[in-house]
Amino acid sequence: MVTLHKSRVVIVGTGSVGAATASAIVLQGLCNELVLIDHKPNKATGLAMDLMDGSEFTSRFVAIREGDWSDCQSADIVIVTAGPKPKPGETRFQELGAAIDIVDPILSAITQSGFNGILIMVTNPVDVLSWFAWKRTGLSHTQVIGTGTALDTSRMKAIIGEMTRLDPRMVSGYVIGEHGDSQFVPWSTISFIGKSFTQYLADNRPRYAHVTLEGIEEQTRKRAMVIKRLRGGTSEGIAVTVAGLVKTILWNERRVISVSTLVDGQYEYDEHDVFLSLPVTLDANGIGDFVDLHLTDDELDKFHNSARVIREHCAMIADRL
Repeated sequence: MVTLHKSRVVIVGTGSVGAATASAIVLQGLCNELVLIDHKPNKATGLAMDLMDGSEFTSRFVAIREGDWSDCQSADIVIVTAGPKPKPGETRFQELGAAIDIVDPILSAITQSGFNGILIMVTNPVDVLSWFAWKRTGLSHTQVIGTGTALDTSRMKAIIGEMTRLDPRMVSGYVIGEHGDSQFVPWSTISFIGKSFTQYLADNRPRYAHVTLEGIEEQTRKRAMVIKRLRGGTSEGIAVTVAGLVKTILWNERRVISVSTLVDGQYEYDEHDVFLSLPVTLDANGIGDFVDLHLTDDELDKFHNSARVIREHCAMIADRL
């Protein structure tokens, strides 16, 4: 006899990121039911109708509807994308005050529903708000995931792919630290087509005479601002990233992805009570084992700097707990 389990994913916030995330989940047929919650219910209803209208041509049927907080109680995954609309030139940290006013009551409502699944935080500044969500909800640290540098890792690989004209998925490695200005690429750990990326560049220096590791890292760090300047905001890249996390969790894939998670004394990292991105295994239970990257002294200094930046901003909202 087949054991029937109907997976439910809830998305809170149906702005550009929430809508794009919903679309990515539906197009890939990742769950049985997708529930949309928004402070403007008609907006969520309209998006559900719009997505349902294309169900004839999707690979797998997903039931989509507008819902309320009670739907979180039996959800496998709740995704929080709601946040303030970014202003031109405003940094993620400058959004913190407005973001916490929106996210705090959302987290309270999710908790009151009795939710005990996996919480994925998308709202920026995501590392700070993931830490806050862990504290506010009382969920295990394995159940709270920030998208963190999963997107930045994909951006770094895309930039290398554009440069080499090769499949970016051939790059092995991660962007780590803060999802923001203090993020960095630990180049000692990055490999490409069977060798270190630094060795690949050295072997092909005439072809890549103007390419530097610093330049790739800076492009990765500034990619979001470039996209915002060109089209007013980012939504598609983060949407596919979130869908990838949903797939990894619901399908128990046990992939290793760099996401924002509680760093509390693991390995050489020597940081405590702070959410930062490091490569970890993800499965149906959420966060699993950490990967020890064996960072160089310089890379560890950069990691500690990221931790300091995040901790300073966590202190700014600690009184809300």
